[in-house]
Amino acid sequence: MNLKWAKDSRGLTLIELLVTLAIIGFIIAALYTFYLAGLRGWQRGTDRMEAQQSARIAMDRIIYEVRFACDVSIHDQGREMRFRVIGDSRTLRFRLVGEELVFESYPTGSWNYFHTKVALGINDLHFAADENRLLTITLSAGPESGETRLSSSVRPRNLSGGGQ
Repeated sequence: MNLKWAKDSRGLTLIELLVTLAIIGFIIAALYTFYLAGLRGWQRGTDRMEAQQSARIAMDRIIYEVRFACDVSIHDQGREMRFRVIGDSRTLRFRLVGEELVFESYPTGSWNYFHTKVALGINDLHFAADENRLLTITLSAGPESGETRLSSSVRPRNLSGGGQ
């Protein structure tokens, strides 16, 4: 039996082992960096999608409710809109409370007040009305770096005079 091969094999030296571990460490660090970058990008995309959805829900709800208004008034430098609907004695309003769009009702002569959170994460809300009774709604949602800004106009069908 020839034991020459067994005598020549020395195994790994400490230097070879340290170099191998350093190379593996660099590879794992690079992979982890790419993983974190991908995770952050995915999170930004998810945040932006949620902001867009919240802005869309807010805009749809405002337009749906104001469409049949018979009396519209804008308050707080365009940040609040109050309106009434034919056949309903309540005064309804949309306004921003912090980053929440709220829809509220103020009844005449009863205690049936309601306060509904319509959408979260709304950064800015502005109402404007022109002499042609066209109501313009502008809102923004989401983080400033990926802010979603929507603007839409609606002409309430039952306005008796020009909007304010």
